Amino acid sequence: MRLIDTVIGSLDTTSDLHRRCMTHLNSIVDERETLVPTTTLLETDLVMKGRGFDYDERMVSWHALEHRIPSRKVVANTVPSILAALPLQEKGIDYFDSLISSLAMELGAKVVTTDREIGSAVDTEW
Repeated sequence: MRLIDTVIGSLDTTSDLHRRCMTHLNSIVDERETLVPTTTLLETDLVMKGRGFDYDERMVSWHALEHRIPSRKVVANTVPSILAALPLQEKGIDYFDSLISSLAMELGAKVVTTDREIGSAVDTEW
């Protein structure tokens, strides 16, 4: 199983990682064992707001993503996974990264990311 943590990179066409992010984003529909944590979606929206995306830009972005991330491929954190995130946060892993990592631990999944903090907690691939 794989959990995607690359959604924001797919929106930035100027990023060196954009093409690879799009490959991973496309794998969500194509690969049965590829899922997106709700945490990834929330973090993506927060990053868009933080980078100054206005209402219309966020609406366009989410409408574009709506067709690439079907609801059936979104997975939520459980109470045990949130509990498992707390020690990761105490070790200095950022809030969203700890939640994605703890969900990966619970599901026995790899995380598709370039994030080193997540990589310090669970198996990753890029």
